[in-house]
Amino acid sequence: MPYAFMLAQQLPLSNQYTINKFSLSPAYAGTADGFEIFGAYRNEWVNIPGAPQTKIISANGMICKNMGLGGSVSSHQAGIFQNLSTSVSYAYHAKLSGKHTLSFGVGIGMLDARVNIAGSAAQADPVAANNANVNARALDAGFGILYRCKTLNVGISIPRMLSSKIKDVNGNTIYTLAMQQGFNIGYKYSFNNDWAIDPIAKVSMVTDAPLFYEVAVPLVYKNKIWISPAYKKTDMALGIGGIPYSNFIFNYTYEFSSNGIMGQSGGTHEITLGWRMATKKKSDTPAPDSKKPYYKWLNK
Repeated sequence: MPYAFMLAQQLPLSNQYTINKFSLSPAYAGTADGFEIFGAYRNEWVNIPGAPQTKIISANGMICKNMGLGGSVSSHQAGIFQNLSTSVSYAYHAKLSGKHTLSFGVGIGMLDARVNIAGSAAQADPVAANNANVNARALDAGFGILYRCKTLNVGISIPRMLSSKIKDVNGNTIYTLAMQQGFNIGYKYSFNNDWAIDPIAKVSMVTDAPLFYEVAVPLVYKNKIWISPAYKKTDMALGIGGIPYSNFIFNYTYEFSSNGIMGQSGGTHEITLGWRMATKKKSDTPAPDSKKPYYKWLNK
């Protein structure tokens, strides 16, 4: 059976990058204050049959002085296509002069791709209904470079480096994994002790597909509550979230548009839950020393 050429979303979309930078690139592994774990559920184009649904769990943290480790598991389903992806990431953070840091990250994973060609979602196509389902596995890999200076961060990433082919039992190519490149820049600015903005711009470039961009501008109050308006190439979004208890994190984002499929649906809903380990900050004041006079301790 010949297969027609078409373009489609392959890597899952997500808004959690405003609170979980590790979702942008493996180079962010270990850059947070402590170990963190996030889980997200995204339901796109509500009320549209076969619309994409995504579930993601990721975790990352520092494993030693200049190294970070992370991992993720994601499930993405859109119509007759269903992908289960797992990956492990490693990052090395090179300290430059002053507050400057250059990080390198790499991720290696496996993609389990299923195409339910003979399923009920494909019964409207008599040619597809007479063919067997596809279940194939492919190697996946990503790479990222990150520059940080105080609250500025600039990253270049390749979330998907390999153009692996997903084939049926007869060796026919169902679809090819498209290479994807990305760029992001963010800078957190504090107005005072209570209020700050943490804007971030993100650009995605997929082989043989139009460039996609988005800009989010979270407004943060006491690092506990935030509201995140976002403008994207195809729609707009509004996120709200906070830290309701201890180190637990909650974020909800609603995407909407009056155009295309989004305009005909109930919009896109995404919920993210997270937990971040508290870290003890080193004090600049030395501990009192009973063996030394007070003035010596004071001038340490």
